[in-house]
Amino acid sequence: MAMSDEVRAAPRYKQPQKKKKKGFVESFIPLKGDKSNVIISKVIVLISIFALVVCAVILAVYFYHIFEAKQNQKDLSNKYNIFNNLSNQVQSGEAETTPPTVEITDDGEIIRNPLVNMAFADEMLAINEDYAGYVSIPGVMSEAVVQADDNDYYLKKNIYGQTRSCGTVYADYRNVVNDYPDLQSDNIILYGHNQRDGTMFGQMDFYKWDAKYWLQNPYIYFDNKYEQSTYVILASFVINTEPEHDNGNVFDYHNYINFDKNHTFETFIEEITERSHFHTGINVNENDKFITLSTCSYEWEPARHVIIGRKLRAGETVENLDTTGFAVNKNPKWPAVYYKYNGGTYVE
Repeated sequence: MAMSDEVRAAPRYKQPQKKKKKGFVESFIPLKGDKSNVIISKVIVLISIFALVVCAVILAVYFYHIFEAKQNQKDLSNKYNIFNNLSNQVQSGEAETTPPTVEITDDGEIIRNPLVNMAFADEMLAINEDYAGYVSIPGVMSEAVVQADDNDYYLKKNIYGQTRSCGTVYADYRNVVNDYPDLQSDNIILYGHNQRDGTMFGQMDFYKWDAKYWLQNPYIYFDNKYEQSTYVILASFVINTEPEHDNGNVFDYHNYINFDKNHTFETFIEEITERSHFHTGINVNENDKFITLSTCSYEWEPARHVIIGRKLRAGETVENLDTTGFAVNKNPKWPAVYYKYNGGTYVE
């Protein structure tokens, strides 16, 4: 049966074409034909994505550096402890001992034996020729110390010479740290960042929050390249660095390196005793050697938290030193800015 012309001429049905979906990239990349408001929106989205990626990278690097710093500190601390065990064997007579660096004959003649690096110092000098020593307070800190030609170089460099915000603990460039004991500076000053993760000098804050913390941790151990020394902590205080924070006054503790007419021993002891959060009852004299640990403090900006120790004398040990004179200082001397925000006043 033949189809009619009318049926033959009927148009074929066409399915509607689906609108092509934009790809993921096309949703963010400005394309030809996009309206101006669409282009602006895409540019804003692109900038936001870029900023987010940059922030993520910065955070990733920051946390990696924290992890790296902790790992480096842990590794060096383990090496130092191994050395310390060997050193204890030397002191107990289980290994060969070295002669003292300075001897005085019956005639009063001073004999200076050659200075010899300790084993740990040789290992550290192979890592960094600026290595100057190692400082530790058990349970509080354990850090390698360097010394450069200025006080800025190691603010942002670790002991391996890499640029890192945590830096390295360093001795004031003016200090004589590594020499015969009688030729060393009267006061060795060490600077370190107050890291919020507890590394470097990040746990020194406990000495100002809890004065009795001293009873648990009263000693600083510092090794230079040639000898081990122990210091008993005398003072812990917060100090200003800007004159306007204390009515034009600044106790420039960092300049008391060698006592002289401009930086006298008497002024040094008076200042640190008045300012300390506690009194130890430990006596001092002008023949003593001292160590100062300095870090940032956050009561105001800029402020410094300072801990000062006295080197143990011949015959003194951590076992026989009298620490029963400890007392909390109920009236420590703060800079004027502290009383401005916290009330109170210093009574002489």
